[in-house]
Amino acid sequence: MTDLFDATHPIHIPNGYSVYTKSHEYLINFILANISEGHHGCSTYGGGGLGKTVAQQHLTDNASRWLVDEHDRQLGVAARMVMPSGLRRSDRAFWTAMSTRLKLTNSIRLDSHVAIEKLVNWIRSRCGQARVRRMVLFIDNAQRITDAEYTYLEELDSMVLEDRLSLFLVLVRQSDSEGVDIGDDWIDRPSHTVRRWFMDTAPFRPLFGLSDVAHALGGYDRILTWPTPDMPFSRYFAREAFDRGWTLASEAKLIVETANALRKEYKLPPSEAWPMATFTLLVHYLLSDIAARRPDFNGFTAEDVRVALLGTGYLRLEFVRAKMKMPMQESAERKTA
Repeated sequence: MTDLFDATHPIHIPNGYSVYTKSHEYLINFILANISEGHHGCSTYGGGGLGKTVAQQHLTDNASRWLVDEHDRQLGVAARMVMPSGLRRSDRAFWTAMSTRLKLTNSIRLDSHVAIEKLVNWIRSRCGQARVRRMVLFIDNAQRITDAEYTYLEELDSMVLEDRLSLFLVLVRQSDSEGVDIGDDWIDRPSHTVRRWFMDTAPFRPLFGLSDVAHALGGYDRILTWPTPDMPFSRYFAREAFDRGWTLASEAKLIVETANALRKEYKLPPSEAWPMATFTLLVHYLLSDIAARRPDFNGFTAEDVRVALLGTGYLRLEFVRAKMKMPMQESAERKTA
């Protein structure tokens, strides 16, 4: 018998799974277009909670599926790192931080020439093993990279090129970090930096509208499975309903309409954008706290969705995104949800 409350199910594990969305597709097409145009990198940006980090991890783990040309030939390998915060006062500190975040060393300090050679050797090894000439490196929180550090990265870029390899940086930046709008911050950068990594910049999209929501929900019906391939997440938590024809994607219209009604009720401005941070929490709640606990479950009601939205903090994040003060009513309703 299936244990619906098994703590080892990926849905109960932080970062235990990632659902493929249209936001991923836009990012993939953006990266591939920049590679085909011969750029050394590109940048994308967006506010907190949109799903940028999960998207990077998904694309890194599944590079063999999307990092291909029109003939399905592999274009490269991929990796991801998070740029640490804090002030790095020398090239040695920068290269040590890079090496540490990529798990190439556990040393507190490395000589700069040793650290950069470790990075070059790592790129050589990864590319050589896959028989490709390109490394796509996602750098999360790239807004933390200083102008001086971009000159260090230029040195790495040049060293890799000497080996007839290519380093393609995807700079993923938090646009609401410290209240700074970084959509067009390439304007003040030196031309050689722009030429390498800022020839193209695009916002990272949240889920947008009914079509995107339905597409993402469909991933729980078809792609995300556990513990066997014939057990998608939605079937795991609502097996009888699923086997009768119910799907999570069939609830997309109700979910969007209920969210819009809640926005109107709380006088939030209309918006079709839905950050992944609250979307995945909503799905978790609907499946594990409602569908799995209702013996006669055959679909959600508008009240089910409303309770789930309040219980997972949807309104709280939306008030922050709208830069509006959250009313006390929301806090009280959330506690009783």
